[in-house]
Amino acid sequence: MRKILAAFLPLFLLMGCMGNQVSEDQLKAEISKVPMLYTVEAEVEVLVEGHGQNGTAEWKSIFGQRDIIVPVRANVKAGIDISKIEDLEISGDRVYFSLPDPVIEIESSEIPWDEVVSSVTGFRDKFSSQEKEFLTRKGRIKILSQLSKLDLIQPAQEHAEATIANIISSLGYTPVLKAKPVYAENEIIRFVKE
Repeated sequence: MRKILAAFLPLFLLMGCMGNQVSEDQLKAEISKVPMLYTVEAEVEVLVEGHGQNGTAEWKSIFGQRDIIVPVRANVKAGIDISKIEDLEISGDRVYFSLPDPVIEIESSEIPWDEVVSSVTGFRDKFSSQEKEFLTRKGRIKILSQLSKLDLIQPAQEHAEATIANIISSLGYTPVLKAKPVYAENEIIRFVKE
């Protein structure tokens, strides 16, 4: 008998919630329990070229060429922190909501040093670790400029919408998304988490 009661206890609790009116604050509190999930992931690789050297005279080129091509790889994740939901309105048996802005994280930027191609001829110095570090930073900037070409935002929005809708439905309401935000290409960079 105890096993049967334990099996039906979640159903009784859910039915109890459905019978009671839930305030917008209570609904926000319920949604905010969901942790931040990065639901979209992509691996990005860019090539950064370096010629000559940074900040030195061009006349040194008479002593030979000095070129380098550096691949920079990064793992990019995107998601929506639904605990940040603000725009939520209960009207009768419907809950109208808007999605918070997305969050993008660039992690594990790395250079596969065994794949770096360099050509230093004549009496020229090899590329220093500072110059390589400069090229790595240039690579990150190049990755940021290509974020809009990755399909990150829409899948993250779809997952967040489904998660919020499930929570609202479980409380006995009909979820209604007001409007799915659309972002211009130049806006996406502002969602990168530093």
